[in-house]
Amino acid sequence: MEKVKALIGLLILGVGFYYAWNMIPPHFHNSQFQDDLDDIARRTTYTNVSDDDIKRLVIRKAENNDIVLKEDQIIIERAGPTVTLSVHYRVHIDMKVYQTDLDFVDNSHNKMIGT
Repeated sequence: MEKVKALIGLLILGVGFYYAWNMIPPHFHNSQFQDDLDDIARRTTYTNVSDDDIKRLVIRKAENNDIVLKEDQIIIERAGPTVTLSVHYRVHIDMKVYQTDLDFVDNSHNKMIGT
């Protein structure tokens, strides 16, 4: 009976490890992408960059983090010197017996100092 309990315990541990192995990377990449988005918002607040250039930059940063984006998933709002970036994307996780989609919404807001 002890061997069965030990085997079940190892099986549960293995399943938990496999689940974490598949679920942690998208969250880690999202965290890194959020940092990149914050940096882009800060930099574009002080420069005169077009919205299309910002979208290309956001897509490039997303690709560096293994995130696939299209231009229509990026929303850029400007109100005077304030720049707001919003990105919505979905990551499909395909484990052998379980499939799920993770939805991420990243926002960044920056305004000029002294305004």
